[in-house]
Amino acid sequence: MAHFPIERALAQGVLSVLPVLLFLLALDLIDTYRLLTLWRVVRIVLVGCAVAAVCWLLNTAVYASGAVSPHIWVRSGAPVLEELAKSLYAIWLIRTNRVAFMVDAAISGFALGAGFSVVENITYIPDLGAAALFTAAVRGLGTAMMHGGTTVVFAVLSNNRAEIRRDGWLRVFLPGLAIAIGIHAFYNQRLLPPLYQAAVILVALPALLSFIFWRSEKVLEQWLGTRLDKDIDLLQMLASNSFSATPAGHYLQSLKSTFGAEMVGDMLCHLQVSLELSARAKGDLLRREMGFPVAADPGLPAQLRELSWLDARIGRAGRLALAPLLGQSRRDIWEMRRLPAE
Repeated sequence: MAHFPIERALAQGVLSVLPVLLFLLALDLIDTYRLLTLWRVVRIVLVGCAVAAVCWLLNTAVYASGAVSPHIWVRSGAPVLEELAKSLYAIWLIRTNRVAFMVDAAISGFALGAGFSVVENITYIPDLGAAALFTAAVRGLGTAMMHGGTTVVFAVLSNNRAEIRRDGWLRVFLPGLAIAIGIHAFYNQRLLPPLYQAAVILVALPALLSFIFWRSEKVLEQWLGTRLDKDIDLLQMLASNSFSATPAGHYLQSLKSTFGAEMVGDMLCHLQVSLELSARAKGDLLRREMGFPVAADPGLPAQLRELSWLDARIGRAGRLALAPLLGQSRRDIWEMRRLPAE
């Protein structure tokens, strides 16, 4: 009997976190384009765990100070602190172009929230006491899905706004953060019994994620089709003897007066290598979507090194001059970031 409380605590802990982790694994498995590797998802979960540990320390300090009633802090202060803390990593993912579509933003956001909920639910185990295992599971699942859901809302909305707005990070991230804080604060009011709150989230969140996956797949298919066609057309023009007579060739010729013939030659090499890598990355995505394995290319590291050297060679001004031919959207940058992991 002496070991029963420990066994109960372990059972409560497993029941609190296992369902949401299984849900996260299911999201990763239905990502047909394999935009995120499993290791990257695990890494984001671990970041969420670390964020939760920091928030637990800060919340504990607030309770110990006595400056704010714990009842008031849980309902108003904690949602602001926790959503802001979770959002920082999501902001970094978006600002560094590590996510590009609704689906990878959603999986990243849910993984971050899932990791956060793992630590938070563990810290709540002593407060559950002799509560039934079913109660612990319902409470843990509801909280975990809430944290995952709010971070999904923030990540998806912010990622979409980042596609539209090129500056003004407050206008990009503040709306999603405000909505996430509002949902979290409403959840913490405990207006419904835990079972009902968990049921509402279990209905609403899968519906939201289903829409996100459906919409993101349509956008990704459209982007792959239009961009791959453009890459192939430009590569064919570069390989032809009449490239100098094409609009792209005329444009590059016009740059000689600004950059010089040698630099324009390097820009032409940069254009060709970039297009080859871009077409290869899109082809890999299509192969994954159709269920075919993607073989490692032994020549890829050399191409990436050559592109890096050409990047330094032509400088920022040269890259900006090539932008009309290459495109420099967030998705184009995201695509190149994926290549070293292929």
